[in-house]
Amino acid sequence: MHTDGRQCEVCRGAAAKYRCPRCRLQYCSVGCYKTHQSELCRPAQPPSRQEVQDTEARTSRQQVLFPTDDTVPPRTLEKLRKNDKLKALLGNPHLQDMLGEVDGAANAQVAMRRAMVEPIFTEFADVVLGVVEPDLEAANAPPPKNKREAK
Repeated sequence: MHTDGRQCEVCRGAAAKYRCPRCRLQYCSVGCYKTHQSELCRPAQPPSRQEVQDTEARTSRQQVLFPTDDTVPPRTLEKLRKNDKLKALLGNPHLQDMLGEVDGAANAQVAMRRAMVEPIFTEFADVVLGVVEPDLEAANAPPPKNKREAK
């Protein structure tokens, strides 16, 4: 993990390599994590609007060092971030749990197959693909009905 030259906030003697998942405190080792957990750990405060804007600006300037065929361009990622339908879906606790399971699964293919039978997950996947690959989404849509056929 990248340290950015930050110091452990527990022992103050080593470079911080990790962050507490709950309060975001930076620590260097298991020992420091255990020491931190023995104290009162409170959830981190949401970032300020300025911190969010700084992060967004930094992210938009990032370049992919080793792109692949599956690399999603930053502009497309930005579209995902702003998609209201996607935001609404991601508010669903069941979908959140499923995404966590897929992300942490030892066998991602099996986890994806299991998730794809869930309607909420397939709806999520359709929305993401509609943003990431709109041409593919349009190709899979049923053809428009001919006026003569509609009569």
